Amino acid sequence: MRCNGNLLRLGLASLCLLHGNLFAAEPIWDCRVGADGKSWVCAKDGQPVEDRTTPDAPTATVTRPLAEPAPAKATALPPSTTTSAETAPSSNKTQFKKTVEPPKTEPITDTDTKKPASDISPSQQPKAQDKVEKRAARTTEPPARTTTTETDKEALRTEPEMPNLAAPPHREPSATPEPHATKTHSTTPAPATETGSVTDAHQERADKPLATAGSAVTGGIDAGIDWMSCGITQPNDRAGDNTPIDDATAPVLVSADAAVAELDPETAVFSGNVTLIQGTMRLDAAEVRLNRRTGEAEAMGGFVLNRPDIRVAGTNARYLLSSEQGQIDQASYRVPSARARGDAAHAELLDDGQSRYRDINYSTCRPGEDDWLLSAETLELDRVEGRGLAHHATLRFMGVPLLYSPVFSFPIDDRRRSGLLVPSVGSSSNTGFDLSVPYYFNLAPNYDFTFTPRLMAKRGLLLGGEFRFLTEDSDGTVIAELLPDDSEYDEGDQRGSLSITANKRFNARTTANVRLNYVSDRDYLSDLGNSLAATSTVFAERTGDLRYYGDTWDLIARAQYYQTIDDSIAPANRPYGRLPQLQIDLENPDGIASTTYHLDAEYVNFYRRDALRGHRFDLFPAISLPLEHDWAYLEPKIGARYTAYRLSNQTADLSDSPSTLNGLFSLDGGLFFDRNTRYFDIAATQTLEPRFYYLFVPDKNQDDQPVFDTGALNFSFDNLFRENRFNGPDRFGDANQLVLALTSRVLSSTTGAELLRASIGQTLFFEDRGVTLPGETVADDSTSALAGEVAATLGRGWRTRAGLEWNPHEGSNGKIEQALAQLSYRDNNQRLLNAAYRLRDGIIKQTDLAAIWPLNEQFTLIGRHNYSLEDNRLLEALAGVEYGQCCWRIRAMVRKHTDGAGEDHNLAFLIQLELNGLGRLGDDIDQTLRRGIYGYRTND
Repeated sequence: MRCNGNLLRLGLASLCLLHGNLFAAEPIWDCRVGADGKSWVCAKDGQPVEDRTTPDAPTATVTRPLAEPAPAKATALPPSTTTSAETAPSSNKTQFKKTVEPPKTEPITDTDTKKPASDISPSQQPKAQDKVEKRAARTTEPPARTTTTETDKEALRTEPEMPNLAAPPHREPSATPEPHATKTHSTTPAPATETGSVTDAHQERADKPLATAGSAVTGGIDAGIDWMSCGITQPNDRAGDNTPIDDATAPVLVSADAAVAELDPETAVFSGNVTLIQGTMRLDAAEVRLNRRTGEAEAMGGFVLNRPDIRVAGTNARYLLSSEQGQIDQASYRVPSARARGDAAHAELLDDGQSRYRDINYSTCRPGEDDWLLSAETLELDRVEGRGLAHHATLRFMGVPLLYSPVFSFPIDDRRRSGLLVPSVGSSSNTGFDLSVPYYFNLAPNYDFTFTPRLMAKRGLLLGGEFRFLTEDSDGTVIAELLPDDSEYDEGDQRGSLSITANKRFNARTTANVRLNYVSDRDYLSDLGNSLAATSTVFAERTGDLRYYGDTWDLIARAQYYQTIDDSIAPANRPYGRLPQLQIDLENPDGIASTTYHLDAEYVNFYRRDALRGHRFDLFPAISLPLEHDWAYLEPKIGARYTAYRLSNQTADLSDSPSTLNGLFSLDGGLFFDRNTRYFDIAATQTLEPRFYYLFVPDKNQDDQPVFDTGALNFSFDNLFRENRFNGPDRFGDANQLVLALTSRVLSSTTGAELLRASIGQTLFFEDRGVTLPGETVADDSTSALAGEVAATLGRGWRTRAGLEWNPHEGSNGKIEQALAQLSYRDNNQRLLNAAYRLRDGIIKQTDLAAIWPLNEQFTLIGRHNYSLEDNRLLEALAGVEYGQCCWRIRAMVRKHTDGAGEDHNLAFLIQLELNGLGRLGDDIDQTLRRGIYGYRTND
């Protein structure tokens, strides 16, 4: 049977009574609610039929075949079956008594078993095919699954009792039909008796297990849920969509093996493989009773209710189609978007994606595995808000109670919501026992606040907060911490920090950003910070930028100042503030005769207390002529640089307004050669790219100029081609030199990706370099150090890169002044390996080893060892393990890291339990690994 509109009006039953005889070849009915909302507009076999019933008119019980019988073995079509109405004086029901028995044929079962083609006469075969084609042409919906029944409703109740279908299903999900698909089941009724007993075909279906309905009812609750996946669950497409689906106004489609409609009460009873679909809601059940006046559907004998937000299975349920509300006893439920499941003594489905449960349990583990289980007296799931709220909740892990909470809120998708976040628990030698309990305030869709009290056994209570905001053209974060009384710190009771970051976009070309940082004392970060970068910080930056991006030029206006955290740093070694700085960079390739214009201009006011300070103006225009071909390029460039100062507190014998005007000429050129080759059995192209770079800058004495923000560039292959060997305009290095370099690349012939790059280069000096920083001597070497670098993709997840600076003028065999060597491996199974060596003569000499290596799906090893060979001390060490299943992971780790530049180390023990779909308990180990291990990534 198929009904469009409000199924419960049962106009179909009256139409069956008023419009003619029932035939063995049953007509197809299509009924919809009329324009007045009460009457019915129906069609039989595609022809309109007048509706002579009203909602208040008597509606007789009617039973009729609801599907076409299979063709008979005779050569002629089955004779029509005539009926007559016979009304009992003491009953308001009207029964139909068949006077001609339909021909007896074998039924076609749900498993699509058919009689051999030889058993059907040739004349019958085309007629059967024609009948299927005619039926398909009459309706666009799949025909209902039905079988012939008699009118005796008591006979329907004599079917064997359905088994309890609410028990937890098998771990492996079984398939279920698509929401709007139903099979066509054509069965031929056995001869009916005058007493109206249930047909043999229907009785046969009722006696055997519900092979089709059973799989829909029991297996359907897990259909499409990948319980075998161990990844972090992701929200469904509707996560974050607060607009509920309106199924109440959608058409209703019903298919069943049998149907009975009656007047008092105004109900229709569907039995045997019942499927009811309304919009996105689907109900599969053994028997469904529909009430016309209340719009209530009662499912009996086992059912599965499937909605986008939730699935529920049980033995009996009442569901109100008009409001999408329902009540279920002894229910099993699934939340597909969160891969969550559980059981409840009572479930109540509300509108707008909400549901309530009593005596509930909740888990994201696979069915049959309760490694972690959240049980509660009551539970509320809100798909609109994306959260769950449990009362008197107990969390058990491996059967052991971990925590109890009178009220416990947790997410069921990734949307933001106010509530208590998962606490962080740890211990370290600096803080002792360390407990942080964050509470999240979802103040508005575009801003929020997290308040985090942090209790440290050795130091006391620290109050922390983070405020974030986001608009269409701005975003920012404010982080503040306050420790009112530190029992371990002797230089002051109150300690704290403040960090403000904000970005503003005025239009597509104009942006602004602010970075403000404050720390109360020099030991704050080393005592309370949890990373090597934080504990090594000695200056806190405070900067505001305003940037404008033109087509060929950029403008930066900046105010910048630094707080010196360590008061022991001498004033002469502290950075200058820029109050303000204006900078223009221009590069216009549309110059005269294909030339390119260049301009670097800057004005800065340098400020530092009790020290030399003043204004600097720098102007550096230039013009170049790029000449490019497929096989070569050449670019001559000429320019001039003017730098001037206005100084305060200058040394007595030096000028208050020094200046320098200098010129520049450079010539950059190269060739390209290539050939076809193979790289690890990959078709590739190898290139050979020789390059030369000549630079001339006259020698001008600049000893009377101060050094505000200028130092020597680190030597590297790329820096061989710089116009200035210093990184600021306080010194413009003289040069008469030629750089010779060679680069070879291996490129994939199919993707163009760079598989290998190797470069080597050296500078030949034709004159000594007389421009130096204060305290340095004139450089008179005829050649520079030899600089080389190599980077390669080795395949199967392996990569390597290396760099080297070798000075042939140091010692008899030369000296390696800088070096870097790194080998890394990463695959799709989360295996990660890093091995690195870094050297900068006299400054840095470190080794760094790190690995995250899953031994199997359950067990992973984690480790890092960062050691300074220059200082002969450990910088950071990590050692830990991770073990777990798909729905939970536990990490345990020991961490030892240095506190700043001293010899002291902080030892911490970290442990974290991650419950998939619920949250993490313990320390934030993920953040520690992201900071410490290059290439680490999570599944979030």
